[in-house]
Amino acid sequence: MLDTELNTPSQQAPLSKKPFLKGNLPLAMGAAILVVGSGFLGYSIGHRQGLTVVGFEADAEQLVEVVQKQKSSLETLNKGLNLAVQERDVAVSNSNDLFAELNQARVDKVQSEGLGAIYREVLRQRGGLSLTIQNIGIKPLPDNAYEYELDLVQVSPNKRSASGSVELHLIQGTEVLLVPMDDKNFNFQDSERLTGRWTMPKGFAPEFIEVRLTGTSTPVIKRFSWGRGKPIESQSAFISDIPQAEANAQ
Repeated sequence: MLDTELNTPSQQAPLSKKPFLKGNLPLAMGAAILVVGSGFLGYSIGHRQGLTVVGFEADAEQLVEVVQKQKSSLETLNKGLNLAVQERDVAVSNSNDLFAELNQARVDKVQSEGLGAIYREVLRQRGGLSLTIQNIGIKPLPDNAYEYELDLVQVSPNKRSASGSVELHLIQGTEVLLVPMDDKNFNFQDSERLTGRWTMPKGFAPEFIEVRLTGTSTPVIKRFSWGRGKPIESQSAFISDIPQAEANAQ
């Protein structure tokens, strides 16, 4: 009777147990879904963050490149501005120098004209100066051309004007060439300068140039050597340095 009671519980125990997986299958599936979803969500977030970091680095590099280009352009503009300022300063300085030289030239011109007037008056008091050739200058130009400058002077005691015509002759041995002149007439009271150009014939090498002034009571003829004259180093500065002139002007 005792044995029968003890064996009955041991035989009924296996019948009351159920498999764990079969009983908790929905819970296991939910956990699996949760794990997979969490992993996918983490990958998605990480991938997006990675793309954001890569895009930021690319934008930063592009921004640095733009800044470098702007910096280089700014340096170029600064150099150009500094150069322009320097050129402006030089131009202003040169302009000031030219203005000062121009004023000095005007002053010198007024002084020269005043000194010339004094010279002429002294010459008039001493009898005057007859019509004469003060200077002739010849300047070579391209294409075998030449330019002449002829300065005529007269100081008449009665301030009579000098009028007439000029002829220029080039002399080579026995050959004489008449220089064509655009304006060969003169009419002045104190002084006058005649200028012009001509073309030298090929093969002609003059030895002398002769100036003839006609139309006055006594023709004036002067011959000059064809060559370079000596430059004038200084001019008379005092009335006492004016050379004496004979009273032969009319």
